[in-house]
Amino acid sequence: MQLLYITFINALIFLGYGYLTIFVLIPVFLPEKRYFLFGISFLCLGFFLSAIKLSVSDFIFYSSISPEFVGSTGLLNVRFILINTKDMSFIVALFVIVRFTKDWLIAESQHKALQKKYDELKLRLLQSHFEPHFLFNTLNNLYALSLSNQEMALNVIRKFKGVLQFAITDAPLNKVPLSKEIEMINDYIAIEQIRYGSRLQVKSTVRGGSEKLMIAPFLIFTLVENCFKHGSSIDSGLPWIELSFTCEKNKVCFEARNSIPKKNHTSSILQEKGLMKLRQRLEIIYPNKHILVLKEGVHEFEAKLELDLT
Repeated sequence: MQLLYITFINALIFLGYGYLTIFVLIPVFLPEKRYFLFGISFLCLGFFLSAIKLSVSDFIFYSSISPEFVGSTGLLNVRFILINTKDMSFIVALFVIVRFTKDWLIAESQHKALQKKYDELKLRLLQSHFEPHFLFNTLNNLYALSLSNQEMALNVIRKFKGVLQFAITDAPLNKVPLSKEIEMINDYIAIEQIRYGSRLQVKSTVRGGSEKLMIAPFLIFTLVENCFKHGSSIDSGLPWIELSFTCEKNKVCFEARNSIPKKNHTSSILQEKGLMKLRQRLEIIYPNKHILVLKEGVHEFEAKLELDLT
């Protein structure tokens, strides 16, 4: 019965030490980064509880099994209290570390899950598929062609269907075959060329095999769309666009060059601002695995994107 009483008192003091440390000392001192005061308070609390522990339970315990430890002055002296404080503090510190390690692992897991959700939502916001003017102009062209050239209208409808199908079925995917994105880009260019007619010159080359490469959708398309939006649309002369794909092993290099009339700084600034969302997407999807370089010339704007798709 006496042993049960001693065990209960010791457990109560240990639990009190741990409770006061976790719910009083840590919230008061650690958020303010007052580590020294926390350490002093932790040891003082341990010293105080050790004195209580020795006077209430350990005196009875040691008196019964090892009376020589008690001596004439008893257990309540600084030496015994310090030794007991050391032992208690070590055990409680281990308990606190285990408790907070568990909480940290849970919090870290929740943080990663929330970060993943945040990145997914951010990507959806950044992943603009088409400018509204493209859809509006295409519908206008289709209406005009349906009245004058039904065969060409059917051809445009087929390409328009391919572009929209890519946007609906493939855009939500994390990765798509690069060859599929190139095919969609070719359909997009064919539709846009109807709008500009023969005055727009577009040259596109693909080097290497793109069939086995997988890429995040609409990354390269954004650079192509940028050429039409900020290059050809404001060039009333003879605009031109040059696109180049170089594929080798797990890397792809894409270069896009478009004309700008004379020294149109406004156009170049708008192009760089318009590609800010692309930069943010690249940082999320391909961190440390991409290089995006934008260059402004006298009469042209160039964008070069290198991707490591491993």
